[in-house]
Amino acid sequence: MLGERIKLLRKEQGITQDQLAEYINVSRSSVNGYENDGVEPSLNVLVKIADRFNVSLDYLLERTEEKYNINILDTDTKDFLLKVIELANNYKIIKK
Repeated sequence: MLGERIKLLRKEQGITQDQLAEYINVSRSSVNGYENDGVEPSLNVLVKIADRFNVSLDYLLERTEEKYNINILDTDTKDFLLKVIELANNYKIIKK
């Protein structure tokens, strides 16, 4: 479900509901509602969430299991780019 995916991404990045709320400009209770599937986020909010976690909207909405929207035929290049994204995300966590 969408809420579970948002919560998983947030925890993977090591941020609180308050921090996510501040980034997407909503209240913490709204983030809690999104994560518990009690509140449907607007399209604008979904885009901000996807941007914050560097994932595609398709991944966020569970239309695909691929987090990143990388359409490359060459598997080696795709794997390399996914590794670079992973390292960049880890750097963001360490930098905090």
